[in-house]
Amino acid sequence: MARNKYPEETVKKILQVSEQLFLEKGYDQTTIQDIIDHLGGLTKGVIYHHFKSKEEIFNTILKKKYTLGITNQIELMKNLTGFEKIRKINSMSLQALEHQKLAFSAKSLITNPRIIGELYTDAFANIIPYIKTIVEQGVADGSIKTDYPQEIAELIVFSTNFWLAPSLYKMTEEQLLTKLNFFKLLYEGVNFPLIDDDYINDLIGMFRAIKE
Repeated sequence: MARNKYPEETVKKILQVSEQLFLEKGYDQTTIQDIIDHLGGLTKGVIYHHFKSKEEIFNTILKKKYTLGITNQIELMKNLTGFEKIRKINSMSLQALEHQKLAFSAKSLITNPRIIGELYTDAFANIIPYIKTIVEQGVADGSIKTDYPQEIAELIVFSTNFWLAPSLYKMTEEQLLTKLNFFKLLYEGVNFPLIDDDYINDLIGMFRAIKE
């Protein structure tokens, strides 16, 4: 496969092979050489022509296949209220166990202070504004009652992506349940009952899956 003639196919093949290896071995245990060995004749130079690092390959997989996949599906659900959309985003994310296993296999990334800082910055630049628009839609359609759409969006993003992330902290299932009960009370206190039994069951299911 000539990279100059079929660049899109080359990128697609690199991503497919890398994703399979990350799922089988975990991100941390997969090397660039492992990826090369499964590319059927492509060289290291071809990989670095398209991607600066294994980390960039990993982030591209997560963004293209999972993050954009969920947001695209949500945009098609025209009949949902704003509150229902937020619940749907959470349930789809937690139930995408293959995605969660892939993401949490990269312990060297998700525990790296630089990466955490980048995630924090990206949250304010991209994720929180997106969630805020859905909260505002909920306010407009009556499914959400709040005068603080920005703060609610921040609470959603940071509680689900940071404070309740099992691999950012060493916690047992019992400790995770304690956190969930706390956040359930917190959300109810701001009249935004996001965490219910379904959410708790999904998160515990994810926790057990990534601990396997």
